[in-house]
Amino acid sequence: MNYEKELNERQFEAVTSSYQHLRIIAGAGSGKTRVLTYRIAYLIDQLHVEPWKILAITFTNKVAAEMKTRVTNMLPDCSKELTVRTFHSFAANFLRREITVLGFPNTFSILDEEDQTRLLKDLAVEFGYKKGDKIVGLAANYIGTCKLNEKYPEDIHITTPKFEDEKTCLEIYTRYEEEKNKALALDFDDLLLKTNYILEHYIDIKIKWQNKIDHILVDEFQDTNNVEYKLLKHLMKPSTCLYVVGDPDQTIYTWRGANQGIILDLQKEYPDVETIILNRNYRSTQSILDSANKLIDNNKMRVKKDLYTEN
Repeated sequence: MNYEKELNERQFEAVTSSYQHLRIIAGAGSGKTRVLTYRIAYLIDQLHVEPWKILAITFTNKVAAEMKTRVTNMLPDCSKELTVRTFHSFAANFLRREITVLGFPNTFSILDEEDQTRLLKDLAVEFGYKKGDKIVGLAANYIGTCKLNEKYPEDIHITTPKFEDEKTCLEIYTRYEEEKNKALALDFDDLLLKTNYILEHYIDIKIKWQNKIDHILVDEFQDTNNVEYKLLKHLMKPSTCLYVVGDPDQTIYTWRGANQGIILDLQKEYPDVETIILNRNYRSTQSILDSANKLIDNNKMRVKKDLYTEN
């Protein structure tokens, strides 16, 4: 495979860099998925990294499947050995193997948003509300925010309520956890929190999983939240290579805790991190990019770049 011929100069640099910690700032339409898939192929094909030693994290199951298909089209022999997952998919797989240390069965079910809403509506009725009352959405947001801050009901002590119905939301949250545990179920947030708890408190399990992984690659890193980033750090031993691709200018998931400070301040965690900027755009004309560059240059939290095209 001729990597230099199939990639532009910056892409080739990003794919073949030998730095242990790499931050790829990929502007819109600059071929970030191409770079990620070629990087995985390069690790296996040129650096002879075993596929099962690579963990690639993407933002959606659809992109994960697409990325794995692209890599296996280039290297068919690695199809069964390569792990490309979302954070939640990885955590679910981890817990199927390890959650029994918490006294919870590995046959647990997973509540999706619809299941969660249904349970909260039933609990609202239990507390004297109607299923359509705003307390249902309020409680759902409250639970989500608490879990983003890694707080279960027993961790919360209200002295002065932050909003009018906080005490009721906490009571519903408490019952929500009771009913969920009774059903031997976890919600999406639990998948990450329970995984982090096990990795933090069971050192033998942590070492076992760290030894499984030599390379971690993360897509859409600008939308990573603090809980997800903590999971990554738990999985890293001193020699693990971290390769992140993202663009602070494209952060759109702050409502679910996305912290663009993670990608912006990565050098504080890893002083040796190498930053490569992909700024050649393959989607738009230069007149569109000039307008976009002028507008987005007003962003305060960003890595400076100006997109250009050869179209």
